[in-house]
Amino acid sequence: MAGKATERFSARALAYDRYRPRYPASVFDDIMLSAGLGAGAEVMEIGSGTGIATGPLVDRGLNVTAIEPSRTLTTVAKSKTDNRVRFIDRRFEECSTESPVRLLVAFNAWHWVEQPFGTGLAAQLLQPGGTLALVWTEVVQWGQPPFEERLAGVFGRVWNKREDLVDRSLQPVRQASAFGQLGVHHHLFERTLDAATFVAVTQTYGVDHTAEQYRQIEEIIDREFGGAITKTEDAILYLAGRR
Repeated sequence: MAGKATERFSARALAYDRYRPRYPASVFDDIMLSAGLGAGAEVMEIGSGTGIATGPLVDRGLNVTAIEPSRTLTTVAKSKTDNRVRFIDRRFEECSTESPVRLLVAFNAWHWVEQPFGTGLAAQLLQPGGTLALVWTEVVQWGQPPFEERLAGVFGRVWNKREDLVDRSLQPVRQASAFGQLGVHHHLFERTLDAATFVAVTQTYGVDHTAEQYRQIEEIIDREFGGAITKTEDAILYLAGRR
């Protein structure tokens, strides 16, 4: 499953980087404060992709080791970051347990990690008192009413990646004696998307829809919503301290 996902993301690297949402600055500020991090702290990012979250981590003075199995995605990330980032082209499960870090973070990537092995490895890679920070972006509202109804009418349903894969991937962390209680922090944000951009970002999620369905959605946004919809999302941050 993870290998197929890597291939899919690699094939759409530029679109992924261009259209996927940027995380609110408040998410990174929350991580820094909650983990007690200052400039120069050592951080490992799991599934760094095209560097959408890597850049803001570096901008806060952190020394980032970015783990990403797709060299295509890493190439894009390297073009946007500096020498404070060390890229490792492999899966997290293949990483060494040497040089423990203060923060282990994953943005929309932890559900690709093999469990419970990944949680055990995270415990080994984190210093005592370190922090595991896991972020997923969830859609709160696809657009102003009645856009969700119109979207479901074309696609057959309105989907959300949560549908329990987030809970499944968090369960080993909740059960691990090496970690404290899991904290949950919400960071809402909005994006106004024109018809073409809405379709482009939706296609990066690998949802199996036809070109005709996407054409219908573009027409609906243009005809019924003045050419743009406002999408509300929540960057949910889960934090667990290493005992």
